[in-house]
Amino acid sequence: MPVTPDKPAPYATSGAILELIERHRTRGLPSPVTPEILGRAGIAETLIPRTLQTLHILDLIDAKTGMPTETFEGLRLAPEPEFKNRLADWLKGAYADVFAFVDPTKDDETSIRDAFRSYQPVGQQQRMTLLFEGLCAAAGLIPERPAKPRATTRLASQSASVPQPKRVTSKLVAAAVAASSRHASRVPPPIAGLLESLPPQGEGWTKEARDKFMATFGTVLDYCFPFVKSEKESGGQKTAA
Repeated sequence: MPVTPDKPAPYATSGAILELIERHRTRGLPSPVTPEILGRAGIAETLIPRTLQTLHILDLIDAKTGMPTETFEGLRLAPEPEFKNRLADWLKGAYADVFAFVDPTKDDETSIRDAFRSYQPVGQQQRMTLLFEGLCAAAGLIPERPAKPRATTRLASQSASVPQPKRVTSKLVAAAVAASSRHASRVPPPIAGLLESLPPQGEGWTKEARDKFMATFGTVLDYCFPFVKSEKESGGQKTAA
């Protein structure tokens, strides 16, 4: 039956329909075609109802008996050099109403989408469009469109918009680690041991761990290098405070 606005339109995935056509051409589908047969053919359980409906509407299987139609058998028996032409003829018949308003070889995606705005169910019109475009691409009626990049999630976009704090402390720590490796003999063992507790370079740590490290580092630093009085205060000689 042709796809018309006064009847529910098909909206299965083009991949599922093309997979079933190819399977019927190469191995044959058991008859009658039932939900169980579609499941065994690899169609996901959630997609079986819409796939079965699409097969009915596009005149590939009989809605009452589930048997392959003459159209489906014609696609199965078509020689490989003629297959795309047979596929195109089938689509032009099944979607005659759509082709009356749009030329997929010339019109853009928006025009094709507009051709489905009067079809039911309204909430599935985007899927109807994708099915039509996918089948037309397989028939050579339109070039295959590259997949659109996935939209950035709201969380990711918010994260990207939040200014990140400057990593001054990490640079200081990296400098300390570099210094310890160049002058290992000059670094007191307590400080060297503390630096060994740092996470590997490039890995992060929690603010709590960082604050704890900085507090401990200050204490150990003061222990290893105690404060001294300035030369002015000690009469020209440095003395421990």
